[in-house]
Amino acid sequence: MSKAAVRDAEVIATRLDEIQDRVRQMIANGTLQPGERVNEQALAAKLGVGRNSAREALRALERSGLVRIIPNRGAEVRKVSLEAALDLYDIRAGIARTAGRLAATRLEAEEEGRLLELLEQMEAALNNRDGGTYHQFNNAFHDHLMAITKNPRLIELNNTIEAELSLYLRKGVYTMAQMQLSHAEHSALVEALRNGKVAEAADCFESHILTGKQRMLDTVTRSAPHP
Repeated sequence: MSKAAVRDAEVIATRLDEIQDRVRQMIANGTLQPGERVNEQALAAKLGVGRNSAREALRALERSGLVRIIPNRGAEVRKVSLEAALDLYDIRAGIARTAGRLAATRLEAEEEGRLLELLEQMEAALNNRDGGTYHQFNNAFHDHLMAITKNPRLIELNNTIEAELSLYLRKGVYTMAQMQLSHAEHSALVEALRNGKVAEAADCFESHILTGKQRMLDTVTRSAPHP
């Protein structure tokens, strides 16, 4: 293959990634709702891309669990039930245990500094009672933790699980008390990582995800309509 052909292929791949990210963001912010049909032509027009590009992006998002493509009907945003969300949390907890173990053995000084910076930013958001900003830094914190593992396949698996969970987690709003407990768990995890305590880091990260599962259940219970 010529260098020009390679460059063209790279440009196309990058463009498709950008389109996927834009559709993923539309799902995350509720522009596209779980269960909603996605018209390829309308989506392509909205994004200013070709219909084939929109179709390929939807196919890629199907592989990541965000979209379901039904033969002869087209694509729709997936719905995730409570039961499925609980199963996903259990899988995510197993991934977190492995991630904690790997991160404790592979943490570098620059990465440690970034973890501490994110902790401070989350702390400031909590002090300002700014839940939206806290969640942004929380997501960045988890992404950074996974990056520290330096295990691309583990990161890919985790991203897939988190993408599916995001379809359910948008239904609830966590309380300030819940976010404060989550932050305390972050701090304990970072302390274990900084001290190279491999087993403790694995336990802390797994426990953090499982207590997150319980926080999600508490949120669903709290927001459920009363008879």
